[in-house]
Amino acid sequence: MTTRFQFGGIVRRIAVLAGLLTALLPAVAGAVGGVGDLFITSDAANVVRAYDGVTGTFIGPFASSVLGAGELGIHFGATNNRVLVGSFGGGVDEYDASSGAYIKTYATGGGWQWAGLYGPLGTVLIGSQVTNDVRQYDQVTGAFINVLCSFFGPADMEIGPNGHLYVCGYQNGNVGEFDAITGAPISTWNLPAGSEANDIAFIPGNGIFVTASRTNFCYRFNGAHIMTGLFQGTGWQRPHGIAISPHTGNILVADGVTTQVHEFDPVTFAELNPAFRNPPTGDKIVDIAFRPDQPTPANGTTWGRIKNSYR
Repeated sequence: MTTRFQFGGIVRRIAVLAGLLTALLPAVAGAVGGVGDLFITSDAANVVRAYDGVTGTFIGPFASSVLGAGELGIHFGATNNRVLVGSFGGGVDEYDASSGAYIKTYATGGGWQWAGLYGPLGTVLIGSQVTNDVRQYDQVTGAFINVLCSFFGPADMEIGPNGHLYVCGYQNGNVGEFDAITGAPISTWNLPAGSEANDIAFIPGNGIFVTASRTNFCYRFNGAHIMTGLFQGTGWQRPHGIAISPHTGNILVADGVTTQVHEFDPVTFAELNPAFRNPPTGDKIVDIAFRPDQPTPANGTTWGRIKNSYR
């Protein structure tokens, strides 16, 4: 016979389970794209879309902007299963990389903030076009910590193979290199006159690649920052994001006017495919990033858990 007390306990447990399911359902429903897939931002649609990382086939919408407006740079965390999306205004939105669930927004009043990047000290680095610097924020609370380094017109940025922070200068058409921990300046070099530096990528031993709108080229530099070549995609009028495919090693570049991702050979730099994503959405795209694999956490166990496993 079930007592009133027992019945009340059952009801409470059911209510708790129902609440957990309700909280999980939106995350499961929004789980589009996975490890190795390509994610693309759009400052027109304000939607991050996922594409098969090998074939370029459209999978579906990953996440929509929450407070940020005019999506720009996208960067995944290497170990925390999160992703940051910069914007023209409203802040840098952060999402769960597996589910697409919204987590929080950094620097909501910061204006034009092209990219957010997870830094080596467990902070979030954000470039501000308003204050012309790169700022650090607490990854847990989202609170401002300090200014890491000054740099005019910061566009997209990346941590290089040497551990340094590289920041593209949109207005000045240059690239700044900084100590990613202290913010100390290391070097600055210029692109050809008239360039607007947008994004940067690295192939160790094969070059530093910087995309530039206005001149509509991708420039290649060696370790001494001397330009060793350039290449261009079919119909380019506003190239922005660049990424190296983890599947093929090919170079992928997003162009906002052709609204396509262009694929290039990493040795000859010949264009292999002027229309990697299928189908295109027709709206302006900005940045691209492959979702990295995440280290599997080593969870501790208990004797009770072991016993339950064999019941």
